[in-house]
Amino acid sequence: MQSDKKLPLVSVVIPVYKTEKYLEECIASVLAQDYQKIEMILVDDGSPDRCPIICQDYAGRYAHIRVIHQENRGAGVARNQGMEVARGEYLLFVDSDDCLDGKGAVRRLVEKAEEGRADIVTGNFRRFDASRMSEVNRHHLRSGSYTRTVDFRFRGFLTENHLVSDWGKLYRTSFLRDKHIKHEKYHVMEDKLYNMMCCAYEPTYGFIQESVYLYRVTEGSVTEQYKDNVGELAKTWLHVAESFWYFLKKQGIQDDYGDLLAFHLFCGIFSIGRQPLQSQRKIRFRIKTTVNLLKVYGKHPLVKRMLMELAKGKYVKAVSSVFWKVLVRAASVLFCLRAYLTLACGIVLFRGLGTEERMSRLK
Repeated sequence: MQSDKKLPLVSVVIPVYKTEKYLEECIASVLAQDYQKIEMILVDDGSPDRCPIICQDYAGRYAHIRVIHQENRGAGVARNQGMEVARGEYLLFVDSDDCLDGKGAVRRLVEKAEEGRADIVTGNFRRFDASRMSEVNRHHLRSGSYTRTVDFRFRGFLTENHLVSDWGKLYRTSFLRDKHIKHEKYHVMEDKLYNMMCCAYEPTYGFIQESVYLYRVTEGSVTEQYKDNVGELAKTWLHVAESFWYFLKKQGIQDDYGDLLAFHLFCGIFSIGRQPLQSQRKIRFRIKTTVNLLKVYGKHPLVKRMLMELAKGKYVKAVSSVFWKVLVRAASVLFCLRAYLTLACGIVLFRGLGTEERMSRLK
């Protein structure tokens, strides 16, 4: 590692909204880092609680903490605002109800980025709540030419999910700015779209095995709120797909990265389908609701097109796991045949086996 004077500055951007219970713990985890060159940017997203006061208090006490206040426009816009004023060579996004895992988290991410001139560095993470801490959720990703493969994208965005979220990653600021990559204004999955766009620009990735992030599991999360409005959740999956398809066409790379779109829409079958199954109503009613949702989802032109390609084996052949090859192709065939009842029963089975937890561990 370089001497302190030559250390690259890291801008830690924290979007803040209705997390006064956890905010100080989050800030403390950043202040405790053994990496010296950090600036912290707290973006108050119009939070109606004491968060704005807490932010101002810390900015008054620490010279390297800045605060931005904005009307409530969502975490994605808040991250964009923080990125615009960031002075660091690297960016690290932290959600205000989460924490960095250990004092060396930033240092290890920077060391890996500097070592391999990486544009994006990803570590492992742990989940926690008020009573327990999970084991480390480990990725099985590697750098080099493998990051240009369908299997890498399939693992990173579907089965392991370590590429989906903003948190737990160190981004090279110049990479994001040169490519004009910004978050959309969705209130859920805006970070998935963001990272799919990053991936399509073929960054140099770096990976470390240490856990660098603590993800807090709370009932009040944005994704949890969608359990009561599965129709809106379905719309969001489709909006992300439409935005990414437009992005691919604009860049002229739809043939190169169509797999990311196809697998996103495939994963949507299970994410949307399982939501009604989490209610307390009778199983017959829950399955009927799932079937109806899948019918509506299946009418979208992009869903029809991409699921048909998966059913024919396109992209699936490049996946290394035999289990996932069989699952993706079989489920896609059933979907294209409109066998929604069979799929709904399969989703019930997957819930019993815990398979859906692997498919959506960040949700």
